Amino acid sequence: MASHSFSSREEEPRRALADHIVKRLSDCHDAARLEFSRPERIHSFVVDDLLPVETALAIYQAFPPIERLVLKKTLGQLKYVGYQMNLYDSLLEHAIYAFQDPRVVQLITSITGLQEILPDEHLYAGGISVMTEGQYLNPHLDNSHDLERKNHRVLNLLYYVTPEWRDEYGGHF
Repeated sequence: MASHSFSSREEEPRRALADHIVKRLSDCHDAARLEFSRPERIHSFVVDDLLPVETALAIYQAFPPIERLVLKKTLGQLKYVGYQMNLYDSLLEHAIYAFQDPRVVQLITSITGLQEILPDEHLYAGGISVMTEGQYLNPHLDNSHDLERKNHRVLNLLYYVTPEWRDEYGGHF
């Protein structure tokens, strides 16, 4: 679904990642659907251990050093971001686009009940981000549309890779 052209050999890691995501979302489908539809709160659901531990660690280790990222510094945020995925380890690009696999999109549609969900192949206001100690992202409204302003954003999908994160660090939703 992405606008990139990859050979079938290059698609293998993306397909394998999507296979894991599909299995995990399928396994927790009913619980996620119940969580998403809870009244009197922002509609959301969390899936722990979405990818196998070794895969999540490989993704974590593939993140570029902050010197290769852009520092976003505004009143609402202080964090490092990366948008142009082909500048980084290919595993990161495969992981991001695995979430755009049609099977994943179909499962998210089923869990949320939202209709006509389209993945954003341009990653408008998407990509990777890193926060170090003291950095932040304040509550905010995300961009309401895609790059061409033809479609409105109705859902954000976030995948956090935080090995050995402890509750006392905070950062909870």
